Amino acid sequence: MRPRPRSSSPALAVLVAGVLAGCVTLTPKEQENLDDVRRFADATAAAYNVSRIRVNVEPGTNLGIGGRYRQGNFYINVGMLGSRNLNSLVAHELAHYVLGHDMPLSGAAMAEFQRAQELRELDANAKAVEILMRVKGLSEKEAVATVVAHLRGAQRAVERGGPIAPGHRTPAAEIADLLARYPGKTPD
Repeated sequence: MRPRPRSSSPALAVLVAGVLAGCVTLTPKEQENLDDVRRFADATAAAYNVSRIRVNVEPGTNLGIGGRYRQGNFYINVGMLGSRNLNSLVAHELAHYVLGHDMPLSGAAMAEFQRAQELRELDANAKAVEILMRVKGLSEKEAVATVVAHLRGAQRAVERGGPIAPGHRTPAAEIADLLARYPGKTPD
């Protein structure tokens, strides 16, 4: 007796479920903001003479992750598309791209790996200021204020019991580092 043919394999079912889970329906305003994000990403790529980066939207999470950069892709949490901190988040993730943070971190000990990742995040904050100035035309003080406002919001969320984004120091520590890199640019 011949085995009965299957209509689909388990692997295909998992793939389809994963693709469908990643689908996000956007409101017209969210789509408009996503289009702005893509233009910002394209302008940044042109300004830094790097390849265009793909911008993808992910469903919202409660993990304290508004966006992430991985291997030439920028993934943005759908909830961020309506955030007043959108430009800061996008600039930060584009900074990872411009800085070449695709390279794997080396380090035998977990503590060394964590420190190296934290330094990448601090560098991305500083580069985000530069990107906001160079691509969005903000003054240095405005760009610093934009990033600090975003980090202050993250700090308030942590104080209410929210998570610290993976690989990051506390937002307060990141603010202190950024202001040390841009002395005299303390926002009001």
